[in-house]
Amino acid sequence: MTHSGQRGDEDNGSGGRRTDGARGQRRRAALGALAAGLPAGAAFPPVAAPVAGEPGDAVPAPDLARLGAEGIVQPFWSADGSRVLFYDQPAPGQGGTWAADPVSGAVTREGPDWGVPAARGTLVVSPRPAQRDTAVLHLPSGRRWTLPTANSTVFSPDGTVVAYPLAAVEQPGGAPPAPAQGTSGQAPPFVLTAAIVSGADAQGARGVELPVNGSILAWLPAPDGTPNARLLLSGRRAPRDDPSIVAYDLRDGALAELGRARHLAGVLASPDGAWVAYVAMWNADPAQDGLWVARTDGGRRRRLDLVGSYRWADEGRLLVLPVRASAADGHELWQVEADSGAAGRLTDPARTPFRVANADWEVSPGGRDVVFVSADDRGLWRLTLPAGLSPASGIAPPAPQGSGGTGDRPYRIPFAAGAGPAAWYAGQWYGVTTGGYRLRSSVYSQGQGIHFGVDLTCPCGTEVLAVAPGRVVAVDGDYGSAPHNVVLQLADGNLAVYGHLVERSRHVVVGQPVQPGQVVGHTGDSVSPYDCTHNPHVHLEIRRGGRAVATNPVTLLDANWDDAGLGAYPGSRFQRDLDAPRRHQFLDDQPDIRFGGPILTNFARPWPP
Repeated sequence: MTHSGQRGDEDNGSGGRRTDGARGQRRRAALGALAAGLPAGAAFPPVAAPVAGEPGDAVPAPDLARLGAEGIVQPFWSADGSRVLFYDQPAPGQGGTWAADPVSGAVTREGPDWGVPAARGTLVVSPRPAQRDTAVLHLPSGRRWTLPTANSTVFSPDGTVVAYPLAAVEQPGGAPPAPAQGTSGQAPPFVLTAAIVSGADAQGARGVELPVNGSILAWLPAPDGTPNARLLLSGRRAPRDDPSIVAYDLRDGALAELGRARHLAGVLASPDGAWVAYVAMWNADPAQDGLWVARTDGGRRRRLDLVGSYRWADEGRLLVLPVRASAADGHELWQVEADSGAAGRLTDPARTPFRVANADWEVSPGGRDVVFVSADDRGLWRLTLPAGLSPASGIAPPAPQGSGGTGDRPYRIPFAAGAGPAAWYAGQWYGVTTGGYRLRSSVYSQGQGIHFGVDLTCPCGTEVLAVAPGRVVAVDGDYGSAPHNVVLQLADGNLAVYGHLVERSRHVVVGQPVQPGQVVGHTGDSVSPYDCTHNPHVHLEIRRGGRAVATNPVTLLDANWDDAGLGAYPGSRFQRDLDAPRRHQFLDDQPDIRFGGPILTNFARPWPP
């Protein structure tokens, strides 16, 4: 597969963002009044609060309604699209799956089961590491069974077959760590991933050596239409190879490369497996960076002229929330026809104002409704696209500029450029992350089992900048984050710790004063032998009270954090305590860390397990 850099055929025109007229002001005022009318911490009423089109509009505007739940993350749709599902435990003994009616907003308890939805929502999958198996519930029939693995399982869309790796993450032959899991230490030896494929209930299991060291992402049809004949894989085919996306035919071993880049993120197959979307990053040719869609039969590959969080609405139709110019702006929902590349805006932030927290949104079967976690009130909201709505053409997507911050936080970001496919993205947050939890008793044991910085994934050698005025107090000091680090004493008394630098800094020396934006070092890798092939990023900590306490950098660095992950990894990436499932699930709701204190995250019922 050649990289032609083919662009979409859409015409973005020269028109800019619509001006904010009286109609947009009335809608924002209505939403603001609705949110302001609730006291802090109050439960949202199970009553829809629509924002519809003006009288006389040919087609009504998309409809916004608040559902009767708040403080919830990672909602998803039932298989038939009739309910919004989520995990909650509002009182002891009431843990399990809950449902919100998308019309009335009323919330009811579905039952005690919780897991990962699979096979278009017909299966609930729950890994059980203690038993070394995975429990599976078939919702239509109520049948239950187990699979002999606690590793990540991938079911076909029709729920008839399953595939999973034999080795766990970071073990030889296992998948590489996913973003927000974190990784450090010695790199495991490169070996091809071994997997099991079988019927969904484990019948007819057989071993398969995959042609990559990487991950199983989805089942695909063959180009001749045979269902479930191929696996969508992502990984490296050789130790120093760039990662690629491949379709692997289980019948004859045929391999089709669908995409390749210096760094790949957010690989997402369409519902029936005919298309795949992904973000390509850090290529020598900048024209290869960005959001791409490709047919899995190898017939077409196209780069889109927008980047952001994305979901497949149906086969061949991709919905995108582009990265905004500023965190204060409303999100826009765009539609892209993958085959033609035609793109257009479905919602106007002046008429339908909403902001999504941390790319946490999902599309209903058929693509008419969207549920999202609001960045404004942390409630669940439903966005409905009316029948007959056509995307608006001739409008340019938002143009991100700089940090995308709002100017209300004291520190600048540590890079010259804003987040983007050619630059950086937030790979792991500060706080109770899944990676911090997984390594709580080893790498993060001195930090109370919590990831005590924010990891900003970027090419090795990227200049990192002073986030605020101060002076250098350490170069390669005893602050961890090998192989090299720089520590600044900021003017406000806090410390800024830059870890995983590629070399001993040649820009600053101990005692030197620095100003915001001054270069203090270059980014490197966190995995030995530190050759920038495994996990290139900078680990940035903010400590207060000397070295003893780490605090959340996201609350201090002025950036568009809800979009800084580029939408490549849906939803929140924090570990859940199923006995307190709303705790520490938002970017700015993370605890301070007292180094040397007891581990805080030994949850009796963690999720993921």
